[in-house]
Amino acid sequence: MSSRLQSSGRGGAGNIVDSSQQQKLTAQALETPTLKTAVVTTGRGGTGNMAKNTDPVETRLRQDVEPVIRRQSHGAQHVGRGGNGNVFNANSEDAAAANKEQDKASSAIDDDGTAVQPPRSPGWAEKGRNLIFGKK
Repeated sequence: MSSRLQSSGRGGAGNIVDSSQQQKLTAQALETPTLKTAVVTTGRGGTGNMAKNTDPVETRLRQDVEPVIRRQSHGAQHVGRGGNGNVFNANSEDAAAANKEQDKASSAIDDDGTAVQPPRSPGWAEKGRNLIFGKK
């Protein structure tokens, strides 16, 4: 008989258990409990996240976590990994240039043929010809 392992949480050996030893989930276990204590906590911690439990509706709303909606950036924006050259104003042509450079950097294929070629160093045969025929 082989056991099936189950992993939960973020990682670590303490989060791996034999799944046959786990209790089966029921619908009642999945219901959000009603908080009945005099003081409830919200967020991750700290005294600023503690509130009196006077209104059950308000307390229930504090249990639900809504995602933070990202607003559009205004003013200076940053792209890439770092450096002052990656900061630009969103309403300038720098933004378009930065996006174009970012797209270029993400592709290994030179689609338009405008890639800058590194300077070519002469090989030993070319160096010999230049020495004999007086070219520098």
